[in-house]
Amino acid sequence: MTVNPNNGEAINFELNLPDGTKETVTLTATSAASPGPGQFAIGTTPSATAANLQTALTTAIGKLADTSLTAASAVAAGNDFFGNPPQRVVGPTFTTATATVAGTSADTVMWYTGEDGPDPARGTASARIDTQISVSYGLRANEQGLRWVLQNVASLAAVTYSQTDPNAQTRANALNARINTNLNVPAGTQTIESIVTELSGVQGALGTATERHTQTKNTITDLLGQIEGVPTEQVGAEILAMQTRLQASLQTTAMLYKLSLVNYV
Repeated sequence: MTVNPNNGEAINFELNLPDGTKETVTLTATSAASPGPGQFAIGTTPSATAANLQTALTTAIGKLADTSLTAASAVAAGNDFFGNPPQRVVGPTFTTATATVAGTSADTVMWYTGEDGPDPARGTASARIDTQISVSYGLRANEQGLRWVLQNVASLAAVTYSQTDPNAQTRANALNARINTNLNVPAGTQTIESIVTELSGVQGALGTATERHTQTKNTITDLLGQIEGVPTEQVGAEILAMQTRLQASLQTTAMLYKLSLVNYV
């Protein structure tokens, strides 16, 4: 800093946070004897002003670290833990580490240990509901729609607060804002509603097949009833009538067989 700023002039510092969001720290120069939050005192020399700016920036960054940065870190940690594979900090020394590496079951807690094949989740369970119709109704707990809700709720639950912490409310507000945005589901992210819609389609197909099978069963039952439910008396009468007709037919046939000119003389 080569010259002092004017009273009311401000300087902005834009910070990239771990969850991909940005925060801007704005510090305003003031000639007041006691600068308030977000202000720095204009010193008698540029060097003194620079020192005051450094002190104000350190204070502002410290508060940001205990509020928005903590919230952003919780969201980022949720992304890392629920990722596939999960990410872990490269260490030791963990206090200064910044890089991450894919975790394994040998060194990292795996939240999901179920089946995880390359095929769609629905294909993990299927059933034939008609001669030519099969439906798929499988699920995986690590489907994006389910995982997304789980990881955001977990991030919200992982952050603790103290009643004596002056930054607790600001930190909670910062985290709540991020979780609310995430639970609205960004574009391109699978939703629970889309999973339910797919399963509802399966349920609809099953209902249609069930109705069709019921109608077929009723038709066959009626037909079988017509065959098996005829009264014995009716069956006997029809057999007797058929026997009478058969005897008459046989007698007629016998008479025709015996025809000769002698019968007409």
